[in-house]
Amino acid sequence: MTPSLALQYSITYALSPKFVKSSSSGRHLSVSVSSTTQKNFFQPSPVQSRKNKMDTMHGFLVPTYTLHDFDDGEECKVVRMIFQMSRVPYEFKHVHRDDYILEDYPFYALPTLEMNERKYGSVLSICRHLAWRYNLSGKTAYDDAQVDDIAEKVFEVRMKIKNWIDHIEHAADHACDEECTEEIAPRILTNTLFPCLERMLKSAASCWLVGHTMTWVDLLVACLVNPIIYHRPKLLQDFPLLYLHNEKVAHHDDLVGFLYHVRTRKFQDKK
Repeated sequence: MTPSLALQYSITYALSPKFVKSSSSGRHLSVSVSSTTQKNFFQPSPVQSRKNKMDTMHGFLVPTYTLHDFDDGEECKVVRMIFQMSRVPYEFKHVHRDDYILEDYPFYALPTLEMNERKYGSVLSICRHLAWRYNLSGKTAYDDAQVDDIAEKVFEVRMKIKNWIDHIEHAADHACDEECTEEIAPRILTNTLFPCLERMLKSAASCWLVGHTMTWVDLLVACLVNPIIYHRPKLLQDFPLLYLHNEKVAHHDDLVGFLYHVRTRKFQDKK
């Protein structure tokens, strides 16, 4: 009779009550791995057991990351900014449009994050996961819900006006259409999104959109607003807090080179 092995792994996440960590290396997690075997089957040596446990713990706590995107990497900029803010190493794999095979990626789309050889294909879900790991999410459940709420709307608008942003950025291989005018896309921004973000910043407890520290949604908003400030600064003239918010992100010491330099303007800033 062929012996069979039954392995059972249990991983326990023990987070501090306030979900706070002391450094940018990641959240404090406690991981335990146990194994049980059926009778009359050879058990691994104590040394091998310890090695298996350590491999499992290390793979969870210190994953290897590969970010897949097209050469311009514009859609994954917010993900790269999270890595940069958290000082997390990763590999960027350039995908050539001529060699793009849909079936290689979840939901047939890029960017994709490969984490420990598993691929994840939604920008917002990638950001949520990395922010949770590296302390860029909301500090409370309520704050995190606000972060998600803002992010969903901002990303929705970003996708609506993507063609116009490519147009004002003079993106390579860009084909103009009816959206590439100075009417449709700017109206979406100045009539809906910008007033909402300005109102949120006005009522916020700090200069950030949610809570008292920067979250990943601040980076997402900056990625959208920054090229607009650079190419169409007049669109921000009625939204001083949003302008100042982008200035803070663009001038952040850990984000140099990601965004256009924002010229300092004399608005009354929130302390």
